Amino acid sequence: MKRLPALFAPLLLLSLANCREDNTEGEQPADMAVTTEEDMAVSEDLTAPPIDLAGADLTPLPAPTEFIVLRVGDGTNALAGTATAGFLERRKISDGSMVGAAKALPTAVAGTNRILTLTGTSTAEGQLSRSEDGHFVLVGGYDTAVGMATSTGTGNRTIGRLDNKDVLDTSTSSDFLTNNSFRGVTSNNGIDLWAAGASGIVYTTFGSTTKPNGSLLTNNMRWLNIFGGQLYASSASGTTQGINTIVGSGGLPKTTATATLLSGFATQTTTSHYGFVALDRDATPGIDVIYVADDRGSAAGGGVQRWKLSGTTWALAGTLAKNLTAGTRGLAGFVSGNNVVLLATTAESPPRVVSFVDDGTAIDMIGATALATAATNTAYRGIALAPQ
Repeated sequence: MKRLPALFAPLLLLSLANCREDNTEGEQPADMAVTTEEDMAVSEDLTAPPIDLAGADLTPLPAPTEFIVLRVGDGTNALAGTATAGFLERRKISDGSMVGAAKALPTAVAGTNRILTLTGTSTAEGQLSRSEDGHFVLVGGYDTAVGMATSTGTGNRTIGRLDNKDVLDTSTSSDFLTNNSFRGVTSNNGIDLWAAGASGIVYTTFGSTTKPNGSLLTNNMRWLNIFGGQLYASSASGTTQGINTIVGSGGLPKTTATATLLSGFATQTTTSHYGFVALDRDATPGIDVIYVADDRGSAAGGGVQRWKLSGTTWALAGTLAKNLTAGTRGLAGFVSGNNVVLLATTAESPPRVVSFVDDGTAIDMIGATALATAATNTAYRGIALAPQ
């Protein structure tokens, strides 16, 4: 197996056979089954690219100071398996305090901007990802009015793009992932977009209202990220259970592709992965550490897993779970000096936003620091570093 590409750094990387996915509140529908309370994840995979490859001068991005977390629900009514309003909360990494007011995702059409709602009880939906160039945060949902059916419907799916001037655009909306939940979306540059759900991965472009021409692949997938020009996806189904490279004509395929599980992940047969972050932490070019969010109970291996590359094989090197009562779903992160700072949304009740600072000490001694707790009738899903 070849060493994975070096520049793996947009935020930190976050059942079994017969294509079976986890579902909310213990339900286990068959893979590809359509239910409004389907496998719900949050992922975001949160990784912070230390270098801005969009500019010819390769100017490093400033050190991140803020993150964005997706909140589902306005707190008025209990969350249900129907279209629900979402909000983007911008908060400080240092202490979790709010920066301005939460930005509401649109619940009505306004000009070219479409509705973007999420299923209230679907924890697998709502990944946030920051584009590889660091300038945009992406979120996916439904062009469906609040209270209506979402993942079982045939209506359009909507992609929201938040830029570094805090402008939210939801004009990208068309018919894809029909009759299946829309879980995650990512981009390298804010223009080329990849979306994932129970029925596979599709490619589209910013502002498109045209149905994508087929799927790249039809494997049951959760969340997506791009590191070093390579598309990756998490899954909890069959032969793709774990973190996968998505390869076609290059590392960012636009037509057909295949999903290949990273070596070593197949040995962990009960993982429930969502967000993930990949980093190069040694002197050899190429990523050698992956952090992955796992939403199982803490005693069962849930939390933020640290995977390390040994030769050509990835091996689980421990799990960050101290001060958690359940696992995690959303994940973002960045390198700060000799440390790795991780931001995660938890699968606890109520969900929280927590941070970990991996300073190389014994992993079971690294505790979570609480940054925010979801209010009654709301839940946190995806998390990402703020666009720069």
